[in-house]
Amino acid sequence: DVERSRGLGDVYKRQAALLLCGIVSLEAYAEDMLQPFIHAYTSNTTVEAETLKVREALKAKQFNIVGEYTPFENAHVLAVTTDELAESGAATEYGGFGAVNHVALTQADDGVQVSYLNPPYVAAAYRMESMPESVAKHLAEAVGAKKSFGTEEGRSADTLAKYHYMVGMEYFPDVYELASYKTHSDAVAAVEKGLSERAGGAAQVYKVVIPGSEQVLFGVSRAEVEDKRANDGHILRDTIDAKAAMKSTPYLPYQMLVTGNEVVALHMRFRAAVFHPDLTMGTFGKLISSPGAIEDLLRKVAGGKSKKKFGF
Repeated sequence: DVERSRGLGDVYKRQAALLLCGIVSLEAYAEDMLQPFIHAYTSNTTVEAETLKVREALKAKQFNIVGEYTPFENAHVLAVTTDELAESGAATEYGGFGAVNHVALTQADDGVQVSYLNPPYVAAAYRMESMPESVAKHLAEAVGAKKSFGTEEGRSADTLAKYHYMVGMEYFPDVYELASYKTHSDAVAAVEKGLSERAGGAAQVYKVVIPGSEQVLFGVSRAEVEDKRANDGHILRDTIDAKAAMKSTPYLPYQMLVTGNEVVALHMRFRAAVFHPDLTMGTFGKLISSPGAIEDLLRKVAGGKSKKKFGF
C-alpha cells in the first residue's frame, strides 16, 4: 500500500507539471490516473474575499467569466471559458458540455477551498477530441494546481471514454431528451424563456454559443428549486459531499445543451457518477428519485412534454 501510494503521488505530481507546462492533449494522459477536480489552494479568508481575488486572477489570464452562482450558503462558482475552449466543443457530438469550466470557492473545515474541474478529465469523460493547452495551463497559473482529487485511485482516459457507474446505468451519450423544436432558434428561445420565467425554480447561470456548430450551452441554477430531490444544496452539499473533506462544488451548476433543434442534458446517473465515481450505492440510494426529478425540472425549462420517470 505504501508503494502504491507513492506511485499515485508521482502520477499526481506529473499531472501538475503537465498542467503548468500546458501539455494537456488526451494522449499525454492516456496512461495516467486522472482525477475529476483540481485543488488550487485553501485560504483562511472568506468566500466573498477570496472570490474577489480569484475573479481578477482569472481575468488576468484572459478567461471570460460567463456567469457566477451561489448554489448554497458559503459556496460560490465562477463559470469561465475562452474562445479556444468554446470552439473545442464543436468537434464532437455533445462536446459543447465541455465548453465551460467551473471554478468554485467553498467554505470547509480547513478554510476556503478553491478548486475547479480538471480539463483532461472533462475532455476524456465527454469524449472530446482534445482540450486546448491554454485551459489547464492558465487555470494553474491563475489560481494554482496544488493537487488533483475526487477519487482514491483515479481513472484512465480510456476508462472515462466508456464510463458508466454499473451495469444498467447510462453512458455519456445516454442523455435526457428534453424537447424538440422545428428550428435551432426555436429551441434556444424555449430554454431562454423557461429560465427567465424560473420554471420549476430554475434560473440561468450562463449561456455560451459554441462557434462552428448549432450548439448552445446553458448553466442552470437549482438553488431555489423547492423540490429537494432536484435542489443543488440537497444533492451536493447535504448528500454527496456531506462527509467529504474536499468539496466537489465545481460539479455545479448543472447544464442543458441545445444541439440543432433538440434540447438535451446529461443524465444524472452518468454525470453525478462520473464526477464522483467512488461514491457507494448507499449514498446514491439517498438520491434514488433525483434523476427523475431532475429530468422533470429540466423538461419544464425546455418546454417539453412531461415524462414519468422511475427512480435511480
